[in-house]
Amino acid sequence: MPSRRLFLKHSGILLAGALLASKSASALAERLAKHFAADDFIALYTQIIDQRTVINSDKLNLILPEIAEDGAVVPVSIASELDGIEKLYLFADKNPTPLLAEFELTPLVAPFLSARIKLAESCNVILLAEHGGELLRTSRWVNVMRGGCGTG
Repeated sequence: MPSRRLFLKHSGILLAGALLASKSASALAERLAKHFAADDFIALYTQIIDQRTVINSDKLNLILPEIAEDGAVVPVSIASELDGIEKLYLFADKNPTPLLAEFELTPLVAPFLSARIKLAESCNVILLAEHGGELLRTSRWVNVMRGGCGTG
């Protein structure tokens, strides 16, 4: 009998975990669909900052080439010496899908990220960082020779 009780106990725990995971997965999918949908940059940016003050900061390093030959593969690096950055948002103000990436970070890690992004045309790439209840911002202009979002 102990094996049956143990089986039922573990089955109940697994079922409860699966139900919780499916609820959080659907909430995550809904949030991702909302943030990463094709949208107007200003509307999405305003929605994410949510009436908080944005402070221009030189403590965020956004490293991009000045000229991108191919907008489909633009290298980007993000670094900061600030401790406690909670979230990073990377935008391209002229892309059909303006939010390029969103990162949630643990406070134990100083961020250093490297990736490749797609840019539709020459534009500002904007980095927002949530840090200690504030929104910090930096941006860089990138000249794109050939668009990478199917636009040119």
